Amino acid sequence: MITNITRTLTMLAAGVVFFAACQKAVEFKKFESDADVPRIALADAKKDFDAGKVVFIDSRAEPAFKSEHIAGALNVAFGNEEPKVDAIPIGKKIIVYCS
Repeated sequence: MITNITRTLTMLAAGVVFFAACQKAVEFKKFESDADVPRIALADAKKDFDAGKVVFIDSRAEPAFKSEHIAGALNVAFGNEEPKVDAIPIGKKIIVYCS
């Protein structure tokens, strides 16, 4: 037997899912030159990382990533046929780096 509370919670959850699915996707932006790419200061990046607001993406090839990388960084190598984009958390600022 479904109670009014269960029915209300189910409808509320369905509404939240529907609303979230209707949000506009972030548009891909291609930069014309390196000078156009946004930069972040190391201190600001560390502060945001420590607060859990960002994820670091290492764009180097897997062997270079395995030899050393920022703790907690994900390896999404540039030019991979199957990039691991599903592993990137939604809702966090993304900082891509290579060295």
